[in-house]
Amino acid sequence: MICMLKHHVLCAAFAAIFPLAPAIAQEFPIDTAGISKSVISETNAYRASKNLLALRENASLQAAATAYAKFLAEKEAAGHTADGQTPAKRVKAQGYHYCFVAENMWGGWHRPDPMGDDEAARNAMEDWKRSPGHNANLLSKQSVDIGIGAAAWRQSSDRVVFRIVQVFGKDCSGKSRPTGSFGDLMDAVSKQLR
Repeated sequence: MICMLKHHVLCAAFAAIFPLAPAIAQEFPIDTAGISKSVISETNAYRASKNLLALRENASLQAAATAYAKFLAEKEAAGHTADGQTPAKRVKAQGYHYCFVAENMWGGWHRPDPMGDDEAARNAMEDWKRSPGHNANLLSKQSVDIGIGAAAWRQSSDRVVFRIVQVFGKDCSGKSRPTGSFGDLMDAVSKQLR
């Protein structure tokens, strides 16, 4: 009986330290439309302060940005190719016929209480303005359209992971040959060499 009791205590201690089933990440509710509106408004105000034209919201870019933001938040991933695709491939898959595309991605997290939607949008814009590459995307004269995606996931560690993706583009439907990204060019050359 003593051996059995020891065994149960050890099993209980082991199970407490090493749970059998890991906790699963869950989507955390945020006001995605509000974040999108806020980021687009601030982007256009920033562009106006530099005498640049306002960008117009585009549903295809919005869909690409939203899907990628969800992927990044759920997987706690970062970067512009974390899903194995380039920004150009993601917007093309949404039916956007680009001759220019660029992307900004922002990530943050809070434990255990998440940051507010306004705080996330504000932090993303402030960080993008401070980064030379992201700032260049914000102020690109080639951009005509914009789409924003936002997502948040509560991870097993009880952190709430935020991702905001901002996609810029110029739709060249009807043009004979839109130019692709450098990655698309390399893919085309690679296919020709096979």
